[in-house]
Amino acid sequence: MRASLGKVAILNHGYLPHYRVRFYELLAERGSFEYVVFHGAPPSWVGTPELDGPFAFSQRRVHNREFRIGPLTLIYQPVVWEILTGGYDAIVITTESKFISNLLLVLLGKLRGIAVLYWGFGYHPPRGSRESDVPNRPLLVVTTFIKKCFTKLSDGFIAYTKSGAERLIESGYPRERTFFVQNTIDMTEQVRLYEAERATDPQAIRREFGLRSDSVVFVFIGRLVPIKRVDQLIEAIHRINRDGLSEHFIEAVIVGSGMCEEELKAQAVEMPSIHFLGGLPPNDKVARALKVSAATVVAGMVGLVANHAFAHGRPVITRELDTHSPELEYIEHEVNGLIVSGDLDEFAATLARFADDIGWQERLAQGALETRDALRMDDMAERFDEATRVTVARRAHPPVSVQAQPDRT
Repeated sequence: MRASLGKVAILNHGYLPHYRVRFYELLAERGSFEYVVFHGAPPSWVGTPELDGPFAFSQRRVHNREFRIGPLTLIYQPVVWEILTGGYDAIVITTESKFISNLLLVLLGKLRGIAVLYWGFGYHPPRGSRESDVPNRPLLVVTTFIKKCFTKLSDGFIAYTKSGAERLIESGYPRERTFFVQNTIDMTEQVRLYEAERATDPQAIRREFGLRSDSVVFVFIGRLVPIKRVDQLIEAIHRINRDGLSEHFIEAVIVGSGMCEEELKAQAVEMPSIHFLGGLPPNDKVARALKVSAATVVAGMVGLVANHAFAHGRPVITRELDTHSPELEYIEHEVNGLIVSGDLDEFAATLARFADDIGWQERLAQGALETRDALRMDDMAERFDEATRVTVARRAHPPVSVQAQPDRT
């Protein structure tokens, strides 16, 4: 680590996702501060196992306390006093209002002269609680109001993407306090896995996963939670094969785990076209599944799976929804993926047409490969560190407003 200017506490997600590990390593290696990541067990509904470490960056494991109040699930992390008295120059926190300890840190941190930065979307998609895409409208109004109020109190905002930053500025947040990082995963590692599997025999991979030798394969990668709408992907494939919409037999490989896993397996129990691999890290097995696929398909909310797919030269097909994460920005319709409007019948019909058109597949695959170079994690870490450095400096030495003097001549 370079000579440190101070300490920065990071509280994002409440736990440590595997896709953030390399990012925090880069901050430790190259950052201007000692970044300390506070993390605990994942929320009960996420379906992601907690990472054990060891980790090559400063971190603190805390005991997250989860409790329900009506339809709300709230999480308290017992870190407030430790951070307020720990000599931290800044706090970087998630915009998710379920972390009530973060709300305390915003209020008390400012009183103690600690710079507060939010790190998130830059806007508030209409989502429900516990990974649902069906919002409780009155509750959504309240939580959105709380988020907007606390966002105004922050010293800076690090948006996941450029479009998220633009939407934040349009809502009235100061441009000079707005930053973006182009949220991504460890693309270098994924490109390495892609290259390592290029010579692997596709038929051997198909035998490994129990796939037919001549089918068209779609891959889903993500948590099995309601907002991902894996049930709609399964139903779409069922309709394609049942109604003969494609000249090919269509199969899906589903990589992930979560609260909907048993329900989804029950839905697909009589469908030999659906293959569940369970929750996996983004390893060589996932790389092999991507190699034999025509596309990565997500019927619901798209996030960093787009980056994962592009690293392996696979387009992303999703539906036109208002619940997507900001990474939807990376998908250019008919360039590196498809954003399908209309109902589930139209979605199934589009998948069937895509499966039968090898030229279409190759063109979008090439677009995916060309996109991946703009999503490097090194750039993300550099932007994040710069945003923190600028915000801390502004907090320590606020710009002096020079008031115009009246003309006395």
